[in-house]
Amino acid sequence: MTRHVTLWLCALGWLSGCATLSPVERTAALEAQNKERARLLTEELYNLRKLDRIPEYIAQDFVDHSPGTPPDAVGPALVRQQAEASFQQFPDLKFDILHLVADGDLVVVHWKALGSDPKNLDETGKPKPLLLNGHSLYRMRDGKVVEAWDISDRLSPLLQRGYKVVPPKP
Repeated sequence: MTRHVTLWLCALGWLSGCATLSPVERTAALEAQNKERARLLTEELYNLRKLDRIPEYIAQDFVDHSPGTPPDAVGPALVRQQAEASFQQFPDLKFDILHLVADGDLVVVHWKALGSDPKNLDETGKPKPLLLNGHSLYRMRDGKVVEAWDISDRLSPLLQRGYKVVPPKP
């Protein structure tokens, strides 16, 4: 009887060992989950305009470290305010994710966005398309963004609107 129980315990121990993930596998699973959450955030919030879903993707203690963001502006309300301002300026803005890269709790989203530019009209009075490019770096915790750093190409939209780069005179 004791031998029978010992065999069962060994078998259960072996099976439970198979179910345990190695640290590398855990990290890979976390990175895959974080990439998927960043992809869903982009799709649902910015392309589908589901702003009521912001609390599902943005932590209460969220901080945006992007250039120009006030240091006291934090939380999901900030993300909603930023998104609404973007949609007001570019009502048909759509984002395409070009690359998603994860490293532990960090995810980089390399994106391009296309929308009609109401500040740049063609000869018929219709808004011309405006192409934006950038990267968003997110630090994730429990499937939510807790910190963000956004960097976008600020020169290209000006050039698309007809501004010229004039070098200084020597």
